Amino acid sequence: MRAGSGPDGDPSGVKGVDDPLMLAAATTLVAWTTTELAQGARSAVSGLTEFLRHRFRHEQAAEQTVEVALRHPTADTVQHLAALLEQETLRDPVFDAEFLARFAKVQAIVAANQGDVTNTVSGDVSGSVAQARDVHGGISFGGHSGA
Repeated sequence: MRAGSGPDGDPSGVKGVDDPLMLAAATTLVAWTTTELAQGARSAVSGLTEFLRHRFRHEQAAEQTVEVALRHPTADTVQHLAALLEQETLRDPVFDAEFLARFAKVQAIVAANQGDVTNTVSGDVSGSVAQARDVHGGISFGGHSGA
């Protein structure tokens, strides 16, 4: 990973990231992987992370940067991921275009699925449980036969 210079050689970038888009992309990607998302969005995010894993599979340090950021996100690991993405987009315009296109697609899918509900019940539960997003009308549990 580069030590902190932009395409013009200026070492003043924040921890090696001069491109705010790459920092935003890395931050957003890590947030998506650590957030409970609806199934469609989760699948899209998984596809993007697999794209990155595949891209860096032959570069041990880069592969580790991706894995650490996704599995143990901190401000530093996200910065390192952003720097890696920035470096790779500067090195390979095809990767740049493909990553940005895939990221935009995932971003649209996540936004479209934000209204979805993912319900979970855990622990010791006794009695009736209702999990719903929008209810129009009533909900009844076991009630009386009414006679």
